[in-house]
Amino acid sequence: MEYGELGKNWVWLLGLGIIFITLGFAGLLLLPLVSITSVAIFGAFMLVGGALQMGQGIFKAKDWKSRTLHILMGLIYVIGGIATLENPVLATTVLTLVLGFSLIAIGAIRIAVAFQNKDVSQWALMTLSGVLSVILGFLIVLQWPWSSLWAIGLFVSLDLIMSGANFIAIALTARMSGSAVPARG
Repeated sequence: MEYGELGKNWVWLLGLGIIFITLGFAGLLLLPLVSITSVAIFGAFMLVGGALQMGQGIFKAKDWKSRTLHILMGLIYVIGGIATLENPVLATTVLTLVLGFSLIAIGAIRIAVAFQNKDVSQWALMTLSGVLSVILGFLIVLQWPWSSLWAIGLFVSLDLIMSGANFIAIALTARMSGSAVPARG
């Protein structure tokens, strides 16, 4: 596998991986803060994205037949963003409940897909994946609203840790690839 310049500069990717893992573990220590901050950032993105969509609809799509609906979608994003920024704790609570029910539904669908594909050698693993999603969803819903303090922050923190591990794995592989000198003959 070709890693190009990463073979020579792998240490930067290794450092990035270590930073991601460190941030992830720090996030695990500060789950409520990470949950609320993540939702507030999401609210800011909604506000900016909605304003841009409205601006595009108002100023750049004057002859478009779906212009009004486009502007309306942007307005809904703006309102959602403002509401999220106005009360990030409430937004975190609501999003956590939606997340819990979504995991239950997705898990149930994964289980159904697994049973429809019993002829596939990994159908039991597919079933396990669905069962774990359902269990996690129920844990979130049954502990709600208190799960709002940990659920989103936990997912963000674990994603940082997994991303960091991925960066480290790529860096170490690139290092090995870069140190191997192809035989000339």
